[in-house]
Amino acid sequence: MKLLNRVLTVVVVSLLVLVALASCSRKQSPRIDTDLVVYTSHPDELFKFILDEFRERTGLRVRVVPDGTGALLARLGRGEGKDADVLWGGGAESLVANLALFEAYESPERAAIPASLRDEDGFWTGFTVLPMVIIVNSRLVPAVDLPARWSDLLQPRFADSVAFANPASSGSAYTILRTMLVAGSAAVAGSDIDHDGAAWRLIEGFVAAIGGTPVEESALVYSGVAAGEYLAGVTYENAGAEARRLGSDVTIVYPEDGTSAVPDGVAILKGAPHRDAARLFVDFVLGNDVARVVTARFKRRSARSDAPVPEGLPPLESIRLLDYDFDASVSQREATIERFRLLTGRY
Repeated sequence: MKLLNRVLTVVVVSLLVLVALASCSRKQSPRIDTDLVVYTSHPDELFKFILDEFRERTGLRVRVVPDGTGALLARLGRGEGKDADVLWGGGAESLVANLALFEAYESPERAAIPASLRDEDGFWTGFTVLPMVIIVNSRLVPAVDLPARWSDLLQPRFADSVAFANPASSGSAYTILRTMLVAGSAAVAGSDIDHDGAAWRLIEGFVAAIGGTPVEESALVYSGVAAGEYLAGVTYENAGAEARRLGSDVTIVYPEDGTSAVPDGVAILKGAPHRDAARLFVDFVLGNDVARVVTARFKRRSARSDAPVPEGLPPLESIRLLDYDFDASVSQREATIERFRLLTGRY
């Protein structure tokens, strides 16, 4: 009888161990290998839609790491993300400033992209072109009060009610900051006034308009204006167009004193573990099919010269573009961001 009890005890304990092990295996889902890792700063809906189509066509398993351009580049610059293959998104200034992170690849699709919208050695290639604009909640701001120039945002009616992303973490926000500096300097062109001082006085007033504090993500600019949390915001063109497409009462203003239209891009990371898949992905996003999708569905201007203008948006030729010094924007990035930080008093 004692022997039988001992046998039963051993059986019961064994069963309990097996149940526990099975439970653990259920809780710890197996690691799924990937064929491609994409770092992207694009909005969720855009990257999900395009990546779903890429998976469908290729059968490849893709892992996405979404974040702001600055945050992704900082992570890569620290040596993190060694499994990353592609950086998709980010203004050309950010890409040029970090060329050491990329390896050259000349996609067969680059022939359709003007030389001014791609790196001559193939380290990055333009994906879309992003005019910088002012967006306004037209439910809260009557047409007669719409800002026509960057400096109009300094009017008392917009005090503490302008949304602007942090230029330290948002590539588009940094481009806007540099664009406003160019506009502020151009406003006193030909005079004896200190151009740099005039430009930064515009930014000082702008800091007051945003309440001294930028928002942390570009998405919070257009969503905040659309929801009525802010009267106005400064962002890239298609963010306003997309908010309008989704039914928001958002008006897009192309500043009369000029703006910039800098491309964002796609680049293969140096030492990419899945180089062939990375090249296939670059070819795909630069291709004609994706250009039609970003134009029609997401109201973005494709970098391809053969792509149509998104419906409802003016031709690029009709927008006043400033003489935007691309090299200065890259070389003066740290100094510009530091000076803006000091004005906000947050750092």
